[in-house]
Amino acid sequence: MNKKIFRALFLAVLATLVLSAAVSVFIFYFSYSDRVIEDLDAELKYLSRAYSEDSGALGTYVPGRRVTLVSPDGRVLYDSEADPGEMENHLGRPEIDEAIAYGTGHDIRESETLMRSYYYASERTYDGNILRLAVLGETVFSFVIGMLFPLFLVLAVLLAFSAYISMRIARRITDPINSIDLSHPEDTEGYEELSPLLVKIAKQQALIKSQIEDAERRSREFGIITDNMSEGLAVIDGEGRLLSVNRAAWELFDASEVKKGDSILAIDRSESFSGVIEDALRGKRGEVVIERPSKTLQIIASPVSEKESGAGAVIIIMDITEKAERDRLRREFTANVSHELRTPLQSISGYAELLKSGTVQSDKVPEFAGEIFSESQRLIALVHDIIRLSKLDENESDEALEPVDLAAAAEDVIDRLMKKANAAGVSLEVVKDAECIIHGSPSLIDEMIFNLAENSIKYNKKGGKAVIRIFRDEGCPAISVSDTGIGIPDEDKDRVFERFYRVDKSRSRNSGGTGLGLSIVRHAALFHHASVSLKSKLGEGTEIIVRFPAL
Repeated sequence: MNKKIFRALFLAVLATLVLSAAVSVFIFYFSYSDRVIEDLDAELKYLSRAYSEDSGALGTYVPGRRVTLVSPDGRVLYDSEADPGEMENHLGRPEIDEAIAYGTGHDIRESETLMRSYYYASERTYDGNILRLAVLGETVFSFVIGMLFPLFLVLAVLLAFSAYISMRIARRITDPINSIDLSHPEDTEGYEELSPLLVKIAKQQALIKSQIEDAERRSREFGIITDNMSEGLAVIDGEGRLLSVNRAAWELFDASEVKKGDSILAIDRSESFSGVIEDALRGKRGEVVIERPSKTLQIIASPVSEKESGAGAVIIIMDITEKAERDRLRREFTANVSHELRTPLQSISGYAELLKSGTVQSDKVPEFAGEIFSESQRLIALVHDIIRLSKLDENESDEALEPVDLAAAAEDVIDRLMKKANAAGVSLEVVKDAECIIHGSPSLIDEMIFNLAENSIKYNKKGGKAVIRIFRDEGCPAISVSDTGIGIPDEDKDRVFERFYRVDKSRSRNSGGTGLGLSIVRHAALFHHASVSLKSKLGEGTEIIVRFPAL
């Protein structure tokens, strides 16, 4: 701004000086011409008076002036610089014709070779002749040439002074403007004429500040919302570069090294992921499920359009590992139920068919009827366990909650299983280390302890031992069931609580188990907000601990 004002002022001064110089030259020139004519007129009057007194006075006139005497018919009678006889007739010369007509005449004629002008003044004398006086003077061009050096010198001095003054004026104009505090423009002291502008700037500043604060607030709110989402959220531009990503997206993809501005494909370069991103950038919504080593992710990519062109896409990443696992377990459950139901039903159907055909000997009928009864009891137990699990899954259990003594419940289970333990050659006992009363469902607690104790007998060795211990763990009631049995391989420890999962399938079926015992234990524990932990070593035994919350 300072340069623009300086340039404008300097050019204005320069134009003014140049114009002034040109006008001055022409004024000086015309003033000079008038002065020359006036001098010639004065001298001509003096010479005419001298001629009237003495005609020979023409030859004694001062050199530097050309004197010519012309007759009324135009003949040259006398000339101070040339032979009159060789000179042409002067009629038609403006100064001669004017003198003949009016008594006096003037003319200025430029020399074609000398770049000078001749100034003429003529007067009619007493005898009717025309006396002419001429002098050599400056032309306009020569006058200007002669004035150039002093003129340029004066212009240079004036321009230097003008540049200094222009710079000072520009600074005086711009310094108050440059010193305006844009944060508080209304407090600035400066030109009064700027007051309306400063008021508008102040209002605009307040509006901009309000808009920025609102945008920052919305940005913080958006950041807080997106960072606390369990779903991942990513926004990309039309080139696939990341514009915004929340924390969940980094965690779900384990891609903390990827930053904003990087390509979305830096997160995952699988063909299915890149395909759904490309579809979204082309304006087509897409979904894909990606299997990663420890999780299953569902990707939803929706295009974001601006007018008629694609401006980018919004990517939603959801962790559906649990849902996928539930679907897998549901499929396995359906397959296992079908298998578990089909086996006893086939046995019952086979025995019934033999009895129906009448080919069974009479002494074998009780045996066949016993097998049918045994398999039907197994079916009833299986259906009972399935219904039990279903209710626990859906939180539809209508169990009445009341104080339950864990030691008393364990003693009751021991009484019911002692015959089975003796038959298997396994010693079974209860160890009470502390008084443990919980608020729970007696039937579920009984079923939990019964299944754990029954398993400690089933999967034990002949001559082995099973112990139910009641104790407190950091003030919380707890029960553990340990055995000296076959143990559980490390690869099966995470799955033994799944429905129908058996480590030793042949032993389980031969013992009449449904494969749902530990699954019921886990669900019963969840019903009581308890935790279940397992310790086992192959060939040495297993211990399962259930810890209840403190009352």
